Amino acid sequence: MRPEDKVNLGIIQVHKRVIADMCTAAIAEVEGVSMARNAALEDICGFAGVRKNSAVDVRMDPNGQVSVVVKVVIRYGLNLADVSRRIQDVVMTAVEKMADINLKDVDVSIQGIERG
Repeated sequence: MRPEDKVNLGIIQVHKRVIADMCTAAIAEVEGVSMARNAALEDICGFAGVRKNSAVDVRMDPNGQVSVVVKVVIRYGLNLADVSRRIQDVVMTAVEKMADINLKDVDVSIQGIERG
C-alpha cells in the first residue's frame, strides 16, 4: 500500500470465508481447473445454517500472516506444475488486490484429474 493511501479511520476485518470466496472466484478464471468439493460436508453445514467452502482452507498463524490451501481437480492432459503455479499467482494477486492482504503461502492440493 502506498503511504498516501494510508488513512487511519479504524479497523477493517476480513472474515476467512470472504478470503475463501476470493480464492474460489480467482481459481474459476483458470482454464482446466475446478474446485474439489466435499458435497456431504457442505450439505450438512447448509442444514445447520453455516456456509462452508470445503475446497479452500484459510489459516492464520499467531503472527497474523494468512496462508491458504486450495483443493482442485485439474483436467487431464494439462501440466500439473504449470497449472499449480498459475493458481498460486492468480490467488495471490486476487487477494492482494481485493483485500490488500499479502498471503504467506498458497498451497495447491490436487485432489484429482478430470477426464472428458
